[in-house]
Amino acid sequence: MRPLTIDLDQLAFALNTAGLDHYLDLLSGKVLLIPEEDADPELETLLREEPERFLLVEPLSQGDELRLMQEFLHEVVHPHAFSALEQALAGRKPARTFRHILMEYPVLLEAWHQFEAARLRELAQDWLEENELKPATPLH
Repeated sequence: MRPLTIDLDQLAFALNTAGLDHYLDLLSGKVLLIPEEDADPELETLLREEPERFLLVEPLSQGDELRLMQEFLHEVVHPHAFSALEQALAGRKPARTFRHILMEYPVLLEAWHQFEAARLRELAQDWLEENELKPATPLH
């Protein structure tokens, strides 16, 4: 395993951002966003000339996202919220409906954000291990 200094929160954000290309620079340990439009020409050149230096960070699938929501549901003790969130996950557009329902319960919404952030950090650590990378210092 190669030791790198990595911002785990940036990596977690990349894992949770579908539709945008993020790469981990294996030289610097930085997570880079490569926009489709108006990309940095120097960065595009580096990607072309040194592709082995960059590792694409694949975002979570919709199924992974729904599994996180299911995990969170097991922690919900408010009976009305539990029922509404359970129905949301079983219905059409589950992720969108789940988030919409959470807006009605500010305490649960905050709990969801904390839960999601913690789980995304764990998934980012798992991603590093799967790619045979380890942090050189304690993760930020």
